[in-house]
Amino acid sequence: MGDQGEVQVQSSGVVEPGVRRRAKRACEPCKARKRKCNGSEPCSACIRYEYECYFPLPRRKRSTKVGNQGHPQPGASSQSPHSVHASAGAASPTNLRSGNHDERSMEANSGVLFPHILGLKLNPSDAPKVQGFGWNLGIHYQHSRSQKSMVWIISKDEWQSLFDVYIQKIHCVYGFLDTRIVLSKSSRRWEDPYATNAYDHVLCGIAALACLFCPERTDDRERLLVECAKDILDSTSLVRDPTIHDAQAWLLRTLYLRCNNPPHAAWMSSCTTMHIIEAIGLHHESTDVSLVYSEVSTSNVDVERKRRTFWLAKLLNSWISFEYGRSRVVLQGASCQFPSPIPDDFTTDLISLFMVSEVLDPDKIGEPMDLEEALLRTEAFNFQLDPLLLSQSNLCFTIYRRLRLATPNVKSTILEKVIAIGRKGLEASLGASRAGSPWWHVSNVPFQFACIMLAMDTKESLMHIQQAISTLRIVADKFKTPMVQKALSTVESLIQLSQKRKEQDITILQTSLLPQTSPQSWQPPPPPVDSMQVSDQDFELTWSNDLLWNTPGLGNVNWDQFWTEPYDFVPTALPNNGNSMS
Repeated sequence: MGDQGEVQVQSSGVVEPGVRRRAKRACEPCKARKRKCNGSEPCSACIRYEYECYFPLPRRKRSTKVGNQGHPQPGASSQSPHSVHASAGAASPTNLRSGNHDERSMEANSGVLFPHILGLKLNPSDAPKVQGFGWNLGIHYQHSRSQKSMVWIISKDEWQSLFDVYIQKIHCVYGFLDTRIVLSKSSRRWEDPYATNAYDHVLCGIAALACLFCPERTDDRERLLVECAKDILDSTSLVRDPTIHDAQAWLLRTLYLRCNNPPHAAWMSSCTTMHIIEAIGLHHESTDVSLVYSEVSTSNVDVERKRRTFWLAKLLNSWISFEYGRSRVVLQGASCQFPSPIPDDFTTDLISLFMVSEVLDPDKIGEPMDLEEALLRTEAFNFQLDPLLLSQSNLCFTIYRRLRLATPNVKSTILEKVIAIGRKGLEASLGASRAGSPWWHVSNVPFQFACIMLAMDTKESLMHIQQAISTLRIVADKFKTPMVQKALSTVESLIQLSQKRKEQDITILQTSLLPQTSPQSWQPPPPPVDSMQVSDQDFELTWSNDLLWNTPGLGNVNWDQFWTEPYDFVPTALPNNGNSMS
């Protein structure tokens, strides 16, 4: 756990993000109980646990100046070690709890935690640990970790080449791993015959994800890496004391599934990642005092890596949940601070973009003014990397769909910004396709952009549909997956439907110019018989596989509902890849 009594503290009321501050001293109760102390009088731990907080007397320094009677000069401390109590002053337990109601309620709800709380009252120095005694009978209680090993699958040199791909294409955007730790553990894994597989789920996750981005893919090797990581991760989800390495391995799995599997698998993985995050206590800052997570220790983990792991896990869980139309995991009392930027790393840029997307929370009303402001904030990002531009475009499209739901009259200036951001997304989709980078929005951005241009239905918007279709065709030709082909055929059918409606409107206008014998004898012409004809008033849309994937089922389209439903045409599998981690 490191030196006792040394934790992050705030100096002058401000802590520079990512910089670890250490207290210069620790109180005696924190030292005895091996708890973190922030050095205040009284400290936050003693206030939280209602201990009597006191500090040791400072060592008497030999005076350099002595008066005429041989006595030291005034100023020596005479404070008693028991003179400071947790209940004194403004920092009373009552005041502290008033801003921590959720945490106290969680503690009160927990029967597992109650014996520990009772023990703190009776014998603070030897209180029972939070073990879940009495939870059940404990039949087959112990769960062991998987014994699978990645050294049976891949050589050190092969793994190193995949790690280089991971660093180049993935780590620059999703930089939550400490590369020094990764290289150290990977080197020992093949060289030390006594090394265990405790870190294999991370090493396998790196290699499997990098396989997707390799020009030459080895399907059998990727499948074995995926299965090894999956088997180890399934066992870690049942282990009582997960580590930050387990959370990072689950995060790698979520990234893999988001790129290469249906939405349900990615959503389930992202939710599990958040629960592992909570079990470790990564959603709390290191200086926070909690009874619920009192047995969890992450003091030996770099604070910056903890913050990046938490925020990226939250980002993926929220975005996947929004797009899939499911509930996201919200951790109570989360206090993890924003991570610090690092040169040549764009993780914090992606997290900043995610902060804008909080306006899309389904529980929020979504006022037009708030949505317009969010779209302007989205436009303000000046990204250069393809994955960031793709995420920016997708967020812009989602905000626009919510804005259409909030108001029927979207400002023309907002429409222009949506078009401008969408065109940047098309360029990013082309760039990612040419680089062989199967980011999940490579096909979704051109598909959604074409649909939104149809929804705007202005001369300027319709002029950009050809560019969107051409981009989607290039993506489909590059990856050749059934999912991308279905996305292409679907958007082509929507364009044909829009064209047919406009032709019918032209026919009606032409008919209105024909001479009539008398106004009283006029009868409206019968509607043209066409399987693709729709009524503007009686649209009924049921989102089913027939609607999305079978072209003849596209007749009854409710445009207003269509643009408010998020659909993500992600390739279920890349060419020659039958892997599954669902």
